[in-house]
Formats: sequence, structure tokens, C-alpha cells
Amino acid sequence: MTPRVYLFCTRCRAPLLLVAGIITGCGGNSSVVSSPPGSPADVTGNWVLTANMTAGGSRSIAAYLNSNNGTVSGTAVVGGACPLDCANGCCGGPFCEFNGLLSGTIDARGNLTLGSAVPNGGPVFTMRATVGQGQLNNGTFALTGGCPAQGTIAATQYPTLAGTYSGTLTSQNTGQAFAISETVDQSSSPNQHGYFDVSATANLSGYACVTSVTEATPLDQNSGFLGNSFSATMDAAPGGTLFLSGSIAPDGKTMAANYEYALLGSTCNVDIGSGTLTLQ
Repeated sequence: MTPRVYLFCTRCRAPLLLVAGIITGCGGNSSVVSSPPGSPADVTGNWVLTANMTAGGSRSIAAYLNSNNGTVSGTAVVGGACPLDCANGCCGGPFCEFNGLLSGTIDARGNLTLGSAVPNGGPVFTMRATVGQGQLNNGTFALTGGCPAQGTIAATQYPTLAGTYSGTLTSQNTGQAFAISETVDQSSSPNQHGYFDVSATANLSGYACVTSVTEATPLDQNSGFLGNSFSATMDAAPGGTLFLSGSIAPDGKTMAANYEYALLGSTCNVDIGSGTLTLQ
């Protein structure tokens, strides 16, 4: 419904009716001070987008978006392996040549537009959606180029990766369960690979192979945090390397964690396992 604003002049008793910026009523000079439009919505943070293709199938896109006065930029990585086959100019399927540098706009009502393009005539990605309360709604996308696709897109916002998560991990090889308490924190800005560096330490209790781990340096280029998932390469004590990975829930209170430990030539050799950790 079009908003109505009533004004009064000094030479008549009837109110002046202002509809869509047009004043009707008695004569005279009247001025109206309109309220400024609302500030553009803020979508800064970690996001996981799910693109559901009309032709079938879906792809998960981990992203970090930064918005400033209506301008949005971001970095994104598409999850899942790309097939090696090529047919009719399409190699690997949609999103396999996706450019993870995003840019777009958002207004005060949460209407978001985002897009990316590969230089020199590569695939172009565009999407539109409405953002509210940490969710992306009524989203659609189109991907043009060698592997065109279109469909719907949805997303959920995730909190910053920070804090101490504790719980139990269980070895897939031996069935041994042990306690772990890990403290993690993401950097304030993406690194050169588009991920957030993760600082991490952990103490383990009841695990025959490892008592504690610290973040390996220099940082492995495949370690980091984006969307809701992280991985970290850790130096283990008394020896070996522990690869730790996981994904946090939308409220950030729980983490699905996986580990892989390797110390070749030892009694532990290679061990893998998983568990659920809770934010303390």
C-alpha cells in the first residue's frame, strides 16, 4: 500500500493528502521533508550456498562476503570433484571453471545480486536473492559459457570460527575413543588462496599416538576456513603429523570433526577417525 502523509496548511481546515509525492488540496506553499532510505543490509560473514540445477544435481559453494554501504565483494570455492570428461565444449560440468571472486550489490530490503566472470570470455555466473536473518531466500542463478546451467540457490550464514571445542574422537582403525580439546581461531582476512588462515592447538587424552598438537608452520596452502568448513595441518607430539578438519553448525556450537594421523615406521603408522565436538 502506498504510504500517505497528512499535512495541514494555515488557510484551510481539510488535511492535504500526499500520495506518491503529489500534493492536492488548497493553495499555498508547503514543504515536505522525506525520510532518507534505510541503510543497505549487511551480509558480511561466512556463507554456504547450495546451487540446485534445473537439469538435476547440486553444488555446494563456500563463501565469505563483505558488504560496505551497499557494495558486496567476496571469495568462494565450489565443493566436489569435477569429472574429467568433455562433451560439446563442456569439460567437467557446470561450476568446474567457476571464478571464486564475487562482486555485487545489496539494498536496504536485502535484495542481493552477485556475479563473477572468468577473463577472456570464460563462464559468467550471476545470482539474485533476498537475504534476511542469516538466510538467503528466493534465490536464482545462471551460469553461461561452455557448461551452462541455471536453477535455484539458497544459503545459510555461519559464525566466525573461534573458541575451544571439546569432545571425543574415535579411531576408525582400532575403535579406540579418546578425548580432545582444541582451540581454533580464523584470521581477520582471507589469505592469497582465498581462505582464512586458522590458528589451532589441541590436547588429547587417552590416545596412544599423540598427546598434543600445534599448528604447523608455515601454513599449508590447503589449510584454512571458508564457509563452514576448516582444515589444519598440525605438528604432533611426540612426533608425526595430524591433519584435522571439520565443519561447524549454523549456530557454531557443534563441530563435526575428522582426523588423520601419520607417523610412518611407528606402531601407529596411519590412523583415521571422527567425532563430534562442542563449543565450550
